[in-house]
Amino acid sequence: MSKRQLRDVDGPNGGRKRQRLVHETPTFEEIHTGRQLRQLLSFDQDLKRARHGIQSLKVFLDKFASDTNENNQQRLALLREYLESERPRIASEDAVYLSDLMETWAFGSQVHNDSITAAVPAVLALLLQIISGSLDLLPDATGIAQTLLQERQLKLIARNLSASKGSGFIISPTLRLLREVASLDGGALARRLFRARDFTFASFARNLEVRNSTDSGPEDPTKPSVRTNAIKLFMTCLKFLPGDAKKELLMQKEVVSHLTFLLKEDPAYLIVDMLQTLKKHVLMDDEVAREAKFRAFGTKTLDRLAGLYSYRHDEEAEGRPSVKDTVHGFLIHACTTPGSGILYTGTGLYPKDAKGRDAITQDVKDSDDFALERVGWLDKYRDEVPVANFVLDEFIQKMRPWSSLRQSELIVAIFAAAPELAASYFLANSAFSFEPKLSMTWIGYATFIFDTVQLPIPRYFGNRSRYHRIPPPTWVLLGNILPAPLKQKDLVRSLSSDSNLISFFATRILILALQKLREALRMHREAADGAANKSIWEAAARRLVDEFCQRIPDMKEVTKCYKAIPEEENVLQREAASRLLLLYYEVIPQMALMANYDVSSSLLDALGRLENMREDQRDQQEQALGLMELENLLAIAGYSPGMRWFAKAEGLGTSPFVALLRVYAGVSQERSLARLREVLEFVSTQNQVVQSKNGPGLLFCVPREVGKKHGDMLWKFLDNCVNRCAISPLKYMDLMEEIIEAGGSPSRSQPRSPVSLVLVTMVEQAPFAAKDASAEQMEALVRILSSFLGYAKRSGENERVIDVLAERLNTLLHAPAKVKPRFKAALLDADADADADADDDDSSKSNDSGVKTTSSKADHHAAEQPTTKALGDGRLEAILQAPLHAEEDNSALSKWVTKSIDDLVDGEYIPALMRLLWSEHLSIRQEALTNLLKMAAKIKESSYEEKDQLWLLLSELAESSKGLVPSGPVASPLVAFALHSVDIIKNPLHCLYPKVNMYLTRSPVWPADKMPLAHDIFHGEPSPDDRYYTEVSWLLTYLLDGLRTRADLAVFHHKKWFEKVLGLAANPYMRTNLVTRVLRVVYRATEIEGGSTTLVTRFGIVSWLEAQEAVRMEQGGGSEEEARLLRALRRRVWETCDQGRVGRWSKGEISEESMRAA
Repeated sequence: MSKRQLRDVDGPNGGRKRQRLVHETPTFEEIHTGRQLRQLLSFDQDLKRARHGIQSLKVFLDKFASDTNENNQQRLALLREYLESERPRIASEDAVYLSDLMETWAFGSQVHNDSITAAVPAVLALLLQIISGSLDLLPDATGIAQTLLQERQLKLIARNLSASKGSGFIISPTLRLLREVASLDGGALARRLFRARDFTFASFARNLEVRNSTDSGPEDPTKPSVRTNAIKLFMTCLKFLPGDAKKELLMQKEVVSHLTFLLKEDPAYLIVDMLQTLKKHVLMDDEVAREAKFRAFGTKTLDRLAGLYSYRHDEEAEGRPSVKDTVHGFLIHACTTPGSGILYTGTGLYPKDAKGRDAITQDVKDSDDFALERVGWLDKYRDEVPVANFVLDEFIQKMRPWSSLRQSELIVAIFAAAPELAASYFLANSAFSFEPKLSMTWIGYATFIFDTVQLPIPRYFGNRSRYHRIPPPTWVLLGNILPAPLKQKDLVRSLSSDSNLISFFATRILILALQKLREALRMHREAADGAANKSIWEAAARRLVDEFCQRIPDMKEVTKCYKAIPEEENVLQREAASRLLLLYYEVIPQMALMANYDVSSSLLDALGRLENMREDQRDQQEQALGLMELENLLAIAGYSPGMRWFAKAEGLGTSPFVALLRVYAGVSQERSLARLREVLEFVSTQNQVVQSKNGPGLLFCVPREVGKKHGDMLWKFLDNCVNRCAISPLKYMDLMEEIIEAGGSPSRSQPRSPVSLVLVTMVEQAPFAAKDASAEQMEALVRILSSFLGYAKRSGENERVIDVLAERLNTLLHAPAKVKPRFKAALLDADADADADADDDDSSKSNDSGVKTTSSKADHHAAEQPTTKALGDGRLEAILQAPLHAEEDNSALSKWVTKSIDDLVDGEYIPALMRLLWSEHLSIRQEALTNLLKMAAKIKESSYEEKDQLWLLLSELAESSKGLVPSGPVASPLVAFALHSVDIIKNPLHCLYPKVNMYLTRSPVWPADKMPLAHDIFHGEPSPDDRYYTEVSWLLTYLLDGLRTRADLAVFHHKKWFEKVLGLAANPYMRTNLVTRVLRVVYRATEIEGGSTTLVTRFGIVSWLEAQEAVRMEQGGGSEEEARLLRALRRRVWETCDQGRVGRWSKGEISEESMRAA
């Protein structure tokens, strides 16, 4: 066979041979005039010259981004000249702008020249980007865009967009050109561009998948791929298209599917921008139909978005949130907001088919004993629950909440928005059990279940305006209260686990479940009261309790867990276990009473532990938890009729009642012990130890007044008297009558108020207590008896009978000191400014002698000093007065919303919003509290450098104010501290910056009856730079703002802040301006009702001012002006106080005559 001949390359078939492609770099030249530019861009079939002109224009336009503004103005003038020369003669929508450039593009496409086909859209996109920013060139930009939307140019665009996947250099410029057209003049042509979607969105779904083939990871932002440009065009259209056009765009075939297909490999900035655009312009746009949103964000789309929780290419950039945070916020909004189109909120805790079955119950009568059985479908959802939100149901089944905190938060948020899904989710995931295994997976799953159980039951069980005719199915409701994985066997094993963490998790979950069950039963009762078929609701409540009791551990397992907790550890777990026991008694008493739990031993052990804590001076938080545990046990004891309150207990030395009384008296008054007080009042009055009206205060206040010095003798004596009185009350009633008759009682016709029997018992037992007592013990006993009688007299008991009891005691004791009814301290349960003149005449004389001597010396010293001109009231007010009432700017509730973070921090928006917490109007305080939380969230999401500290300050102020807002203005010290801390947080170089931040991290809530941070400055170490006086100056300014009301005055009084503030002025090195700040605090107190009286009778302000004035007069010189200021302030105190009471208190030493010199 002969060899095949080589084909003649120069013959007629030579053109069939594949041509070799050679990419030549285009040439360019500098452009100096518009005429030159027009000549360069004139149509020429020599494509090399045409490419030269286009490249020259591109280089010219590129310089706009890299040169100065002055040169750019010159170039813009050149462009204006060129565009004016290229304008069509007749302006219309069919007119063609830049006709030569359009002809060049069409010719290049006709001859398949890719360089021209790619270069023309690129240079047109750049040209539109530049001239669209100039107002006078905007008509030219609009004309060019309209030219591009003509049929001839649309075909060129479609041909470019349909190029092969490898021709990204052609597709990308075309997409950029379309994006410029869509965004031109605020989207004026966006709708017209979308109407031509057969051309402008040709192969759009395919282009969403074209990435740079050389990129192994996220693409280079300077070299965006076809997919990136397509996504940007998609986002631009969403921003400017109307609602109906957005719907058509979203429902285009495979657009959303291809948009989310390669998300994990997209750059971080693009994902963040895309999610923010979809959220703002689709989910939050009410004009977009719900159908479009529902179809666009189906299960597959949500799954792909959830895959971004594991995004690996995240980058930290200032001012831009991370991809994980952005997608988390997007999914929470999409899945929990009804307007987003995914969530359906019509069913609540009722399954999908419940409304159709509601008609079955209309013929069921309330008297029907088998009403619940007639609607037996309520009990059918044991294995499967049909749900209306099937998209969300499928979506959450694929997530792993035990391995991702964000996924756990998302599912819990979905459960809160669609409660029906909780039971369905756990039924479908029953394979994952709650069997205790101390691993990260178990801890994550337990945390997820805890958050789920913590969700509240929706109002009306999820119905919109009222209760259904029928209750929700038992198993659906139970699945929300106690999820299916929480089986009785696993809960028992968790409670008895050796791991404290596992048992604590189980305890807390059971506490939440019982609290939730209590709320569900309350809602059943509320629905039954207004329902025609009441029996159905009552039967459903009973069935719910029965099913719940079969799922939780027996009471004995809980008591076993409580008793197994070590005594010296786990104070928090003991408190939680005791609260769980109490909830058993309160919510499901049938289970609690079956266990026959004896609370006496646990109560005594708790008392013993609390005594040890006090002796060891444990942390205040531990003592608070111990008190909470004790209160829980006391409430349990209330359900136990066999509790022996007055029997001696081993290990305590006293009866349980006196031990509790000792605990109550030893706790600081700022801690709330309402339940403990209620128990003590109930037991003492029911056993006739004290009278029911005002007698319990006798046992509460006297021990605090006596103090720790005579505590041992007091408790021993009181325990003996209380126990005897409770055991034999009739005996002491007869004894009281005998003592009264022997002492000469008033006539029987005269009414006589009752007297506490414990006082009579004390009269009987006092001789035995004094039998072997030393002189010191005898003096203590007399003081104790005098205090008890004095309080009884002050609280309204029969004064004549009390005087008879005092005479009887003096007869029996034969002590050097006499028992006389007196109570030095104010009634601790009354107002802080109650009368203090309760001492008897002898005690007053002994005290008055000292007062007279001091006053006389002061008067004599003042008489020897040269007289000075008195300071007028106007001058005193100008120096010391600061505005008492803050100015309320209600506009602050709305002004801050539109401000940037820098404006918020540097302006007065934050302080103005804080001051509204002092408003007298409840609605304004509530709005201020809500806005503070919103502002804190906005700051938290910002890039402000000190955002965490500022967020913490606002959040703690809001948390501390929540309980105070409904009852009145928020405590002034809390708001004042926050106001003055803002400037410190903004300045890290401030000397108090470390102390403020340490205080903010100490506790999430500030006590309302304390002065935040004040103790750390007064008693703590100064800052390292030794700026003590700067700290004191800041503190005095803050204390001045924190003193506005009588409640604030009480805080200053009880916490002895006046003593500490006045002590500062005794420092000889204290500068004048700091002394003036101290005097401003005193002046502020005189402006408050009762403030001057408190200063005089409690803190001796008159003597203090006299002493300070004398020191200034001795120094002479410039100190005389300070002496005049002190004298004027002393006169101010006298004029604003209760002069009658002060005169009686001072036995006339402080009077108008003594103040006349001032």
